[in-house]
Amino acid sequence: MQKDKYALLDTDFISKTHIIQKDAENHLIDRIMELPRYQFYCHNQIRTELARHNVSGSMEWLEEKVSAGQIKCYNDEEILNELESVYGAGASSMYATLLKTACQAYKTGYFEENFKKLQQLDYRNISLSDFLEKLNEDCDNIGAGRNLGEIKTYVLLQMLSLLLGEQIYVFCSDDRNARSAVISIGGVKCISVLSSFLRLKQECDFQFEDAKDYIQSWLGFCDKNKQITFKVQENSEAKRLCKVSCEQVMREIYEDKFEELRTGNLKYR
Repeated sequence: MQKDKYALLDTDFISKTHIIQKDAENHLIDRIMELPRYQFYCHNQIRTELARHNVSGSMEWLEEKVSAGQIKCYNDEEILNELESVYGAGASSMYATLLKTACQAYKTGYFEENFKKLQQLDYRNISLSDFLEKLNEDCDNIGAGRNLGEIKTYVLLQMLSLLLGEQIYVFCSDDRNARSAVISIGGVKCISVLSSFLRLKQECDFQFEDAKDYIQSWLGFCDKNKQITFKVQENSEAKRLCKVSCEQVMREIYEDKFEELRTGNLKYR
């Protein structure tokens, strides 16, 4: 029996794949949600960040999917409760450990610089409610624009990996550094906006004729943002990334010239 796949969605991925559309009712993210046997998750911080920017209605889209039960959205209290079911009184300490790992993956020293109140706690004598209060105070002090959504996503993926013991997928930013941070945590596979076209083709038989309107929308978005090439990996021992025109890469996806790497990059066969 085929197992379910557990997948997290981050802010940038939802925003971009909602912008990429066939028409007002059909967005690329809707096709992603049709991938078979995937269970989708996000952290509540993603809702906060989408609400802050709300590009092209992506916040409303997420709220609709969460309300319908198609995406399970965890907040920090729910993560703590899940950890308590396994680690008991050590739940707060385990959350702090996951948070440190998440911060380290993003940027060395981020935890020490930004989570001052958590560093002062005695984890042998702290209630979950008191821990949550200090965590929220630190997060409020961090404020907007400091990649808190990515860090909370990294915490959630570690929790899911611990509890489920399964491969976790992260549909995430096209930023190579962000995807490298996810991979550094271990046991994770990244899927970028670009590689999601290949995954749809392989798992949903989403062929060029089905994808062409989404491709044109994606290419239009890239052109608007003055992006004319994608980086893909050569088929060589050097494993160099080379720049190939956006249109060529999209065409070659449907000519079976690529395979997907765990970083979310595409590699020539």
